[in-house]
Amino acid sequence: MNNTNWNLDDIVKLDDFETLYKITEKQILDYANIFEKLNPNMTEQEFVDYTKFHEEVVENLHKLGSRPALMEAADQKDSLALKLKNQVKDLEIKFSEAVQPISLWLKGKEVQGKEVLDDDNAKRLFASTPDLEYVYNYSRMMGKYSLDEKSENIMTAKDANGVRVITDLRDMIETEFEYDFKPEGGERKIIKNNAEISSYAYSTNPAERKAAFEARFEQYEKNIDKFFVAYQAVVRDWNYEAKARGFESSIAVRNVANHVDDNSISTLIEVCSNNIGIFQDYFKFKAKEMGLQKLTRFDLYAPLGEVNEEYDYEKAIKLVDESFRGFSNAFADNAQKIIQENHIDSHPTDTKRGGAFCMTVTPVITPYVLLNYTGKMRDVSTLAHELGHGVHSLYANKNSISTQHATLPLAETASTLGEMILFEKILSETKDANTKKQLLSDKLADSYATVCRQNFIVKFEIAAHEAIQKGIEESELSQMWLDNIKEQFGDSVEVDGMFRYEWAYIPHIIHTPFYCYAYNFGELLSMALFAKYKQEGESFVPKIEAILAAGGSQDPKQVLANVGIDMGSADFWQGSFELIKAWQKELETL
Repeated sequence: MNNTNWNLDDIVKLDDFETLYKITEKQILDYANIFEKLNPNMTEQEFVDYTKFHEEVVENLHKLGSRPALMEAADQKDSLALKLKNQVKDLEIKFSEAVQPISLWLKGKEVQGKEVLDDDNAKRLFASTPDLEYVYNYSRMMGKYSLDEKSENIMTAKDANGVRVITDLRDMIETEFEYDFKPEGGERKIIKNNAEISSYAYSTNPAERKAAFEARFEQYEKNIDKFFVAYQAVVRDWNYEAKARGFESSIAVRNVANHVDDNSISTLIEVCSNNIGIFQDYFKFKAKEMGLQKLTRFDLYAPLGEVNEEYDYEKAIKLVDESFRGFSNAFADNAQKIIQENHIDSHPTDTKRGGAFCMTVTPVITPYVLLNYTGKMRDVSTLAHELGHGVHSLYANKNSISTQHATLPLAETASTLGEMILFEKILSETKDANTKKQLLSDKLADSYATVCRQNFIVKFEIAAHEAIQKGIEESELSQMWLDNIKEQFGDSVEVDGMFRYEWAYIPHIIHTPFYCYAYNFGELLSMALFAKYKQEGESFVPKIEAILAAGGSQDPKQVLANVGIDMGSADFWQGSFELIKAWQKELETL
């Protein structure tokens, strides 16, 4: 089990792709007939029949879109994947145009030739589909941000043929990068994938760590004008649409999509910012342990000692399974389902997309996981994280395709919980003080990356969106990023000027603006849930599983309130930082 490639035929076989495409194309044409029959006095059964038809079409579109997307992720030079992807893009535009008048009508908007759907009948019809009731009610409540039918169709076409093409071009530029790795006193070599160059940031050799960042940012500096043009276009597009729809701010667009209020996210950002001192203390401690006056940014993820253990892929799978099983057999069984069905693409190649992700296609198809596994402990954590996402989807697969996905902040719950379960198992079984010190140090570094770094990425985005709207040059934007990371580190870390280009390396800010607070939200929430689990034992597991099974079928605020969590409370978020402080305290006593 040293290398696995995923079986994409479980989505749709390539020989059957065209057939499914034509079926879906015909189904889209049927929306016109369905629209004619919709009226406020229609029966509940007629409405249920419509929702079943609509969910089937959405499932077919997900299959058609996911197959080429996953093909391209595994090989970004796959010409067939690009062809099919563009084909599906055209179909998605047709679907959006066909369903748009129905969507607007359900939101209570005026649509030509239709009697407006009043609140009483909307409530009656939505109640006939319990799984979709919350989604329909929320969508209707957010109808104030919808435009007229013609404008909505223009927005859809704009996204598909404009901003999405820009982000694709950005990714193509990045995929072509070749990294000139030149460690002082070491062997020079050309590295052709991001996963390998990233692995050197964790090297025990300081020359290799520095050379890895130099090789990476050399490429971003050379192409910074292109990345700036792409980012500027995405930001301007995002804010143009936000203003057209009546959102109060650029981040409010994401908050509404995530079903969270602005105040809760403002509180989260503020509490994370106020606790930056925990991580600055950690970096000072780490510098002392490494015999340095001050840590440099190159040393941020450096191990405290020699780490000789390599985890082959089979050993990693076994370790994650054992840790998950110690928490819940059902949790572990769901992870095994993904593994046993060959739905993981495990190791890096020169043309494979970097990073890792989990993709849910439909409720009846087991999720897919992409890794770039290199055998390090952090790769085992990534495996637990992405399998956690898949486990979450499998818990929620009794919901429809429209409600299987949890809203974004809750979407990181199972993934970060999976990492936490793995970490606690390894830590509890480790007797050697030096090894335990290394584990705690790595965990604090990971928590910095997940909690603090992501928080400051969002703070950068808020400032960048405002500045780009007013007019800004690349050098000013890059300086804003450099100032941002210097604020994070204070006097605890020395930051080289080359890190001014780091903003261009972050895919989330261009693909999904303001996504990153989902990470600190998810990490801190998982810490709180895990702390409750340790206090209450096995009796708390069903409560966690209930959160996962809810998917996106309920208000996230209510889902958390059911287990005694108030996401708008500063005290709640602060409580999770107490666990991080405890790790730091334990580390300093070893």
